[in-house]
Amino acid sequence: DTFAFKKHPYACDYQGKYILSGNLKSWGKAKEACETAGLILAKVRNNAEVEEIKQAAKYFLGDRDEKTWEATNWIWLGGNDEKEEGTWVWNDGEPIEWFDTMPWRAPNPDNSDRIQGKTTQNYLSISKWGEFDDSFDHKRRARPFACQCPDT
Repeated sequence: DTFAFKKHPYACDYQGKYILSGNLKSWGKAKEACETAGLILAKVRNNAEVEEIKQAAKYFLGDRDEKTWEATNWIWLGGNDEKEEGTWVWNDGEPIEWFDTMPWRAPNPDNSDRIQGKTTQNYLSISKWGEFDDSFDHKRRARPFACQCPDT
């Protein structure tokens, strides 16, 4: 083992939690990439984890862009309501228990239909400054993504 440390916040083998990719992908492709690596799209279950993901975003992706809706400012997470509209769960089926009190980017959650041919926004992302967005799984909506280490 060449590492001098036994704990590192961004390495699963060293008790880390989140690994972020700067590769821009749709939500579905991001989910697939995490699963291929033996991980899951990340869960952010409370305000402490919002702070953790913000730190991980800065570490992996750098500072935020000045433009709020710039794709690189937003990170796909594993939350969705694709099976039942309005019932938000993490990819493993665990309910998102703090949905109503999460720090949302206004006017979210809005379930908007602004992209032609899409009727709902079923997929969760978080900004580099810690605000959530419900969004589309659409090839035009490519973003960085966060994977989560097992058992964290």
